[in-house]
Amino acid sequence: MLGLLALKGFKMANFAKISLSLTACYGDAVIGMLAAVSHYFSAHLDGKALSSLISSLALLAFQTLALLALSAYVEAKYGQHQPTNPAAKWLLLIVLCCWHLGTWLFTYTVWAGLFALPLHFSGLAPLGGQLLLLSWVVLALTPWIGKTQ
Repeated sequence: MLGLLALKGFKMANFAKISLSLTACYGDAVIGMLAAVSHYFSAHLDGKALSSLISSLALLAFQTLALLALSAYVEAKYGQHQPTNPAAKWLLLIVLCCWHLGTWLFTYTVWAGLFALPLHFSGLAPLGGQLLLLSWVVLALTPWIGKTQ
């Protein structure tokens, strides 16, 4: 995947804009689902199902804020000029990709199980969670990789 992104013409700012747009959709989903939980699902789901839904919404809300912050940071830092630390740039790109993928895997899998949506593979939720955990570790290491300024 990163090989495709390394093709000539790839701009980090464009990726950051796509990431910000997707993140706005996640924020919209959080608001909509929270309204649905308080007005509908709290009366129609049992305790375990409601707990799963609220937990997945909490993860989605937290990751939405994290994605918003990191996408804005990447766009501001790498939007107009060449980075002085290309390794950090690519690690941040990997973190953004893993956050998006991990968020989708975890949240969709939980919701697909609750609402009998198509393509429900229960083993993907733990994979999404592990991907999120690993990408947070990569983010923590990013400032220590490559050249210092």
